[in-house]
Amino acid sequence: MQTLSASATETAHPTVTPEPAAPPLDLELTQKDLSIEPMPLRAGFPFTVTAVIHNNTGVSAVDVPLMVYVSARQEGIGYSSFLQLITVTVPASQSLPVEVPVNWNFAGGEHQLWIQVNRLPKVWQPRVPTQAEANTANNLALLDMEVAPFDAYTSNLCSGRVDVEVGPGDVLPDVGRQQMQVRVHNVGNRAMYNLPVVVTGKELTGIAYTPAIPPCGGTADVSVQLDRPLETGEVISVQVNPTEWAGSLQEDSMDNNQITATAGLAPEAASSHAEPWDDYDFALSTEDIETPEKWTVVVTVHNVGTRDAARVPIRVENQAGRKIVDSIPLVQGEGIGVAAIRVGYLWTPGGTLTFTVNPVDAKGAYPERNRENNVATFPLP
Repeated sequence: MQTLSASATETAHPTVTPEPAAPPLDLELTQKDLSIEPMPLRAGFPFTVTAVIHNNTGVSAVDVPLMVYVSARQEGIGYSSFLQLITVTVPASQSLPVEVPVNWNFAGGEHQLWIQVNRLPKVWQPRVPTQAEANTANNLALLDMEVAPFDAYTSNLCSGRVDVEVGPGDVLPDVGRQQMQVRVHNVGNRAMYNLPVVVTGKELTGIAYTPAIPPCGGTADVSVQLDRPLETGEVISVQVNPTEWAGSLQEDSMDNNQITATAGLAPEAASSHAEPWDDYDFALSTEDIETPEKWTVVVTVHNVGTRDAARVPIRVENQAGRKIVDSIPLVQGEGIGVAAIRVGYLWTPGGTLTFTVNPVDAKGAYPERNRENNVATFPLP
């Protein structure tokens, strides 16, 4: 019988040295690691959350889940919280700043930002599993957020001047009428109110006062009662906020406060007078609707008009005729408004939802000339 030598035995059964187990993760995220820009937060304006995640071990944290959650302290009916779940890789022994844009249109009030890394509620773990970590107590950060409500009376969207104006297209002296319409524009950055509008002519006067005029392009239409009906070819003068009046408002520019006009304007000249509904022109399309989560839709509404519009009504209806009416906190002039809407009551897999922004019969609807692009349909998954 042949006997194997010791060296032969070692060759047949080599000794396997087990690899050392990788150390568990040790990630850290605290309140001091959170920041928000730009500040202060304002209703209807997007912002960015930056979270700095620290990796306190010598092994990379690959594809760990990060959950960002924003909710109101007092959630009202129709309110939808912001929720985003992503994965990040934090290099060994390093810190990683992660920027998360928040484009949802939050109304004013107290909110709370809640961020967790590698620590999720059990209901979320089947989607993106967490990784082994001995201590996750320091993986959570909370931050209180105060969102300023939309203010129709002050704005930093335009220059800091104080200025109202009236132009040729803002005056309509109609022959035979004993009153005339004057439109006053506010191009300053704070609201104006109770400004005198004075009309003078030959043996003719009229005075009226403006209501509150929103800033940054807001307008007010004033009806001025005259002493007598206007005659053809009569020249009149219209002046807003006359400087000679006691207590008149001090403006940065008074050169645009007065205009002359002639009664009996040609129709083409009169047509230059803008109508109130030209300030608002909302638009919505299917491409502007998405479903980040089941029973929640995110809608982006466009405003081709020039004026900011607060609490714009929007109606959602399913094929069975069930409907809900919500509102978008702010749709900026010549901009957008983004809001999340809970539609669980209307949700039918494979069904269709119809969205109507600024319905003409809704409470708080805005005057609008063009409503042809206010409706969009969206197929549910």
